[in-house]
Amino acid sequence: MNKLETVVLENGLTIYLYKEPRRHSTFFQFNTYCGGLTKHFTYHGKEYHLPDGVAHILEHYLVECNDRGNFLDELGKKQMSTNASTSPEITNYYFETVEKVCEGIQIVLDGIYHVSFTKEKLEKLKNPIYQEIRGKQDNKFYHLNRHRMSTLFSSIDFQDVGGTIQEVESTTTKDLKTLYQAFYHPKNQFIVIAGNFDKKEVLETIKSFYKELVFDSYDTKLIPFQESIDVHKKEESFTFPSPLPFTEVCFKISREGYTNTELLDLDFYIHTFFSSTFGVTSPLHKELVDDHTIIDSIRFSMLPMDSYYVLSFGAYTENPEKLQKKILEEIQNLNHLDVEKFEMDKKNSIVQMILRDENIFSTILPFINNIIYYDYPYLDQVEDVENLNYDQYSKMIHNLDFSHYSILTIYPQKKAD
Repeated sequence: MNKLETVVLENGLTIYLYKEPRRHSTFFQFNTYCGGLTKHFTYHGKEYHLPDGVAHILEHYLVECNDRGNFLDELGKKQMSTNASTSPEITNYYFETVEKVCEGIQIVLDGIYHVSFTKEKLEKLKNPIYQEIRGKQDNKFYHLNRHRMSTLFSSIDFQDVGGTIQEVESTTTKDLKTLYQAFYHPKNQFIVIAGNFDKKEVLETIKSFYKELVFDSYDTKLIPFQESIDVHKKEESFTFPSPLPFTEVCFKISREGYTNTELLDLDFYIHTFFSSTFGVTSPLHKELVDDHTIIDSIRFSMLPMDSYYVLSFGAYTENPEKLQKKILEEIQNLNHLDVEKFEMDKKNSIVQMILRDENIFSTILPFINNIIYYDYPYLDQVEDVENLNYDQYSKMIHNLDFSHYSILTIYPQKKAD
């Protein structure tokens, strides 16, 4: 990938530069390995255990309560498209602009690194976060996701990036300051800049900014989860306002024993497997629609969680037991691995890779995800997909252990008389 250049500063910060002069815009993203799963760690030899939601609160605090003002608002006033987000693994702050790239970089770095923590600011910040959490309460899939985590995992005590209202209420400025000091360190961060920018000017802006800052030695270690492959509960259900029952089978699959490149291939193979086995063109989907077991497509999600993948297959159904049985039969028998369908999916993926070139964010996002999820700073190319082969696909899917799963069902809430 000759367009990519990597620069590591003396303080440990890694900068990835993807220069594309034919673009009109530039995308900048600042990333810290601090997310929803960043709950249990040691910092300078002392153990800390935080509730869900603290990394997300810290994201809001740095954006809105830093010493320089709300930096997303400031970027927006300069006609820059901007936002911030927290995932289980990471928190990022980003913008896209057609001009004043270095000014935007300065604004983001100023906001992140010039911050003081006060109880007054935190309590004021909590109110909109409460509203955000309450807004999720009417979404059945928000609750399904939380139940999925508690049924599959016993030691991984993470359920949601945002946490509950009670967890947000209990969060203190000490929690935020500790998390910030422990993880907002250049050695635990990376920056990605992609598009049409002046490389020399951008690097000088970043280097000059960090020259003014002094950091302690990085002495933070995550406390690993001691999670076994066994699921915590085999089955769970709950009621919620819904037109029909919704049921899913969710699998807990180990990611251990694979190289980073094998995990990249496996990511593609699992999505291909879902498409051929449960997608709208699959024989099973047609059968289930024809006999009125389902009325819509089967939903699929794939989530890396610590050293596991969480794969879930579910749909609205009048017959949850039958749908569960059919999903498990297909998974256990693996009768629909098809060479022709595999080659078709490869062609579709190649087309999508070509089309993503229309947008700088779509171009660089796979590269960022490869860093976060596979510790692999590489942007996959068309030839990488072309080199995937059916024999490897069949072998890797057959080698997956689908024997550890839970069944979740949402039943419609009965109307009051």
